[in-house]
Amino acid sequence: MKKILILAAGVFALFLRCASCKDEPPRVMLINNGTDRADIQIKTSGGNTENVNGIEVGQSSLWRTFDPGDIKFTIAIHGEDSTFAYTLHAETCMEYKVTVTPANQVTASGEEVD
Repeated sequence: MKKILILAAGVFALFLRCASCKDEPPRVMLINNGTDRADIQIKTSGGNTENVNGIEVGQSSLWRTFDPGDIKFTIAIHGEDSTFAYTLHAETCMEYKVTVTPANQVTASGEEVD
């Protein structure tokens, strides 16, 4: 009987976790661990363009919400001659951290929103 109660509690907890997100749009935080201040242009899946300028080394932006789909980030690092682009495919019920690394490369990680 105890095993059945534990199993039922686990299934109920899983149901609550899955039911907690109701097609919420993806959220993105931009993190700059690069060599200098970063200016980032964001082209959203809806075709809008936003700019996040002056993210200092070791700093991050506030969470930003976008429509699901491909989001293109064009990043300029002060003191570098070129810009580079990164495209993130963002899904509902997810939050992502887009990070400029110490080598001025871009990585992204995502996790499901509870």
